[in-house]
Amino acid sequence: MQPEKTSVAWDSLSYEIQPWLRDAMVSLGFNTMTPVQASTIPLLSQHKDVVVEAVTGSGKTLAFVIPVLEKVAKSLADGEFKKGFFGAVIISPTRELANQIDTVIQSILNLQPEEQSQIKSQLLVGSIQSLREDLSSFIANKPQILIGTPGRVLDFLSNNAVRTSKCEILILDEADKLLDIGFLNDTQSIVRLLPTQRRTGLFSATISGAGNDIFKTGMTNPVKVTVKSASIKTNTAPESLNLVYMVVDPEIKLKLLMEMIKKYRYKKVIVYFPTNFAVTYFYSLFTELISRSDDISEGELEIYSLHGKLEAKPRIKALSKFTESLASKAVLFTTDVSARGLDIPDVDLVIQLDLPTDPDVFLHRCGRTGRANKIGTAITMFNEGREEEYVNFLSVKNISLKLIDTPKLKPEETKFYDDEMRNWMLKDRLLYDNAIRCYVGFVRYYSKHVASSIFRLSELDYLKLAKLHGLKRFPKMPENKYITNFPEDGWFDRSIDFDKYAYKDEAKEAARLAELKTEKRKQERKEKSLKKQELKEKNVSWSKKVDLKETKQERRERVMKRREAVEAEMKRQRKEGDDEDEEVEVDWKDMVRANKKQKNIKPESRGFFDDL
Repeated sequence: MQPEKTSVAWDSLSYEIQPWLRDAMVSLGFNTMTPVQASTIPLLSQHKDVVVEAVTGSGKTLAFVIPVLEKVAKSLADGEFKKGFFGAVIISPTRELANQIDTVIQSILNLQPEEQSQIKSQLLVGSIQSLREDLSSFIANKPQILIGTPGRVLDFLSNNAVRTSKCEILILDEADKLLDIGFLNDTQSIVRLLPTQRRTGLFSATISGAGNDIFKTGMTNPVKVTVKSASIKTNTAPESLNLVYMVVDPEIKLKLLMEMIKKYRYKKVIVYFPTNFAVTYFYSLFTELISRSDDISEGELEIYSLHGKLEAKPRIKALSKFTESLASKAVLFTTDVSARGLDIPDVDLVIQLDLPTDPDVFLHRCGRTGRANKIGTAITMFNEGREEEYVNFLSVKNISLKLIDTPKLKPEETKFYDDEMRNWMLKDRLLYDNAIRCYVGFVRYYSKHVASSIFRLSELDYLKLAKLHGLKRFPKMPENKYITNFPEDGWFDRSIDFDKYAYKDEAKEAARLAELKTEKRKQERKEKSLKKQELKEKNVSWSKKVDLKETKQERRERVMKRREAVEAEMKRQRKEGDDEDEEVEVDWKDMVRANKKQKNIKPESRGFFDDL
């Protein structure tokens, strides 16, 4: 069904929600509903399963939070939940999104009347508490709403202390991701643990990609709600979101990023990197560069990092610090772990250094800005070459991008970046090791693109890519076969003496020196062996040298003479044979073989058979 744009007033709802819920919405600044909320709240509150597809920043979170609170409030009015029971489960694919949903629910629950039974929620994600601690909190606090990630929720619900029979509603946020191969088994297992007579809501900006997998959640006749932007041709991005791209020389990509975050006007920017290694490595580099830049005063620009390999507590802490930052500019270096659902205020710029392997993630990344009708810009960097063809690929998915000019770098800006990066890397050889991991990780990432006809390993500029990461030598990997004029031993820059390039860690450096000493000994032994061989060849006698210099033609002539001699002998034997009437043709090669065989027979063996 398509919602009507005019039905956004709370009074226009066909289903009347709890008075305190409506008052809480107004108190939090939500004086009217968005179209997705106006369409979904009555359906989900009145026992309908829903599949909701809405553009990023359209208010999907409140569209399912309000019905969840509505149902739980009604159940509480009928009587308290007994020990071990709960009323609702909300699942999201990432810890950050689960934490955000819990924060939204808590902000509403803080406004519930004191005279009524209090609704409580509990966050279930890994690495914050153990499963045992989560169970203890559940038994002690009796929350009616559970919010978490698939793995921890499944482990939690599988415990005998948790009773699932009173669960009335299941919400899958970013449902297409939860129904993807990585989460599907856990999601289906959770569904099987819950009562069949429950309501189910699936929400995402790209739910169409899930296809028939939506029915694996137990829904039989769901109502589909589609909310798209009616004022633009793309129909997949909000009107306030400006999607642009630039074509960039891969070697200067990070230099451009440096100048963009220094000079562009923004409050907060999210920069998407392809791998966890890239976030860690370039976060360290940019922290150093910004601290040494004369263009930025102290405290003016703050950088944070967030990726999937971090534990839950550091991840949530980094996201919280970025969200609450009071600096003039705040930058978050992250991966696709922050691509879906996160609603961070004041993000007015998104930069994608490289395109995601999944085209659906492209729009999710861009959707972290331009939310709730606020203006936002998403800039994507395309490497020079075939990658620009991806614009046409996205247009098939109704995503339209506009080309903008690539900023020009001044010589002094390039020199500052190169000099400071070199000085930074020379502090610790471990940084160079991290650069190699980052480079290799990117190549592997690049090979997994869905649009493999566009993103070809054979057309990557490996030299510029290596220089981007600060490398001096190509690492040993199968993809090196694509590099034309591959340099000797992989070295393309010998400006650093790697024998003296040391680790900051003393134990690691001692191990490196010991290995270097062993390698030098091996090399010395090899060189000594070669010299010995050369000397041996030099002192060979004159007669042997003549034999060694014998030409191919001479060898051929000698073989021919031997053949003629054998054939002559064969002819003579045939003439002297007793049976002159019958000619027996004998292959001269067979005769040679027979002679050789006769010579190889041991004397004692011949004697033995002679006795027989």
